[in-house]
Amino acid sequence: MTAPAQASVLRRKIAAHARAPVAPPDLGAAIGRGIGRALRHAATPFEGLGLMPGAVTVAPGQDLEAAIASLPGHGLVAVLEAGGLRGLLALDAGLIDALVEVQTTGRVEAISLPPRGVTRIDEALARDFIDLALAAFARETAGLAGRDWPDRMSYGSRVKDRGQITLLLPEASYMVIAAEVGFDGVERRARCVMALPVDPAKAKGAAPDAARPPDPGWVAARARLIDTLRLPLDVVLMRVTRPLSEVQGLSVGDLLPFGPADLQEVALETGEGRVLAHGRLGKLGGRRAICLPPAPVPPASTPPAPELARADRATL
Repeated sequence: MTAPAQASVLRRKIAAHARAPVAPPDLGAAIGRGIGRALRHAATPFEGLGLMPGAVTVAPGQDLEAAIASLPGHGLVAVLEAGGLRGLLALDAGLIDALVEVQTTGRVEAISLPPRGVTRIDEALARDFIDLALAAFARETAGLAGRDWPDRMSYGSRVKDRGQITLLLPEASYMVIAAEVGFDGVERRARCVMALPVDPAKAKGAAPDAARPPDPGWVAARARLIDTLRLPLDVVLMRVTRPLSEVQGLSVGDLLPFGPADLQEVALETGEGRVLAHGRLGKLGGRRAICLPPAPVPPASTPPAPELARADRATL
């Protein structure tokens, strides 16, 4: 009886001095700290913005429908890209207005404006902030244990029609991060939302090539739908740069001269300003037309990406 009693006392002593098990890291809290620091870093070059990150909510494992539902009702929505994976970024109208105001008037106005459509100028004025925030968030979360989204997401393109998000992003699992922000000296509030895709190569227990292939029927139906979409195109004959004083003095009947060589660099652009092709101005059947050069034939070992191939067909 003495030996078991001594063994029991010894086990109790060992257990009393044993280290407590290390709790798994709180990924939500770490993401919240990371996005907060990233937003503050992105706001540094914008003097007068006074951005103050607030509450952050993190919702892992969301499907595409839930990710879309989390976006603010108004503001800029853009596609994020990284190595073939896509996510979403949204800045609500209040944050877009604040970024525009500090770059035009030097301060954030006390009264918020009513929601409005986002323009190409708004997008251009917000791009630096977005790029800085994405880069800083990648750095802040690079060492997190258990992260399953791509290392670095980049700005892709603005989404004008939210109804087409389901065509741009696949049905997958997304980490939805929503951050509230305020501005020093005013009571205005705004939101920033990111939906980050799960990277199969980083998912726990998944091999790098273990992603499930898409349904061929769904891929074919998506291709047929995209092929029927109407793509508005702008033909840009030339662009000129003039002093502001000269532009302010323009009136009806004034002429802006250009040389014949300018017609050799006619560009065909999408409505968002993306150049699809260059050509030269000519005639066809007595009407003005754009002559496009033949597209280069890619090597047989590297077939063109489906998106580029469909863009070529839309151009023709």
